[in-house]
Amino acid sequence: MASRSGKMVDGTDGTDYQHRERVAAQYQVSAKNKSRLKLFVFIHWLMGGIHILRLLPSDILPLPPFPAPTEIDYAWLISLPFTLVAVSACRKSKPGGLNVFQFAILGVGICPLLITLFFCSPDVLQVIVSGSTKGLFMWNGYPFGLMWSMFCVFCVLVHIAEIAVARTLMAAWAPRHGKKA
Repeated sequence: MASRSGKMVDGTDGTDYQHRERVAAQYQVSAKNKSRLKLFVFIHWLMGGIHILRLLPSDILPLPPFPAPTEIDYAWLISLPFTLVAVSACRKSKPGGLNVFQFAILGVGICPLLITLFFCSPDVLQVIVSGSTKGLFMWNGYPFGLMWSMFCVFCVLVHIAEIAVARTLMAAWAPRHGKKA
């Protein structure tokens, strides 16, 4: 190989680098979005840890007690194992696993959170409209319904981002038809 000041290959002045091979666009998209999906899955597991802390019996933790959880709160935990499916599919570049993941996140991730937001909406509206916390469950001096609603909205946003990245990866991994050989 020639250096900048060394001898050049005959018939070139060094400006013909445009013809050289480059990484195809779908592989660049795949590499970038695989790391994004792994980041979102990590955040998903952190949210899962917070969710589990909220569901544990109050006598186990040195935290102030939480209100009694509903069945919907437990349903969200089913979304955690599907992140392992997504990571496995990501490693193998298999769109089938990501397809399962996106539908699972929609069904057992986003839907329970939206139901929880609906159940918390009277408390949130009371705090926003009147500014009153009378009759609301307070946790560390804050209305629990409002705090949990903010957490649920953050979870929904992370799940939407996970689905968007999964769809981008599936599109990048789709077979290319009509390519010239």
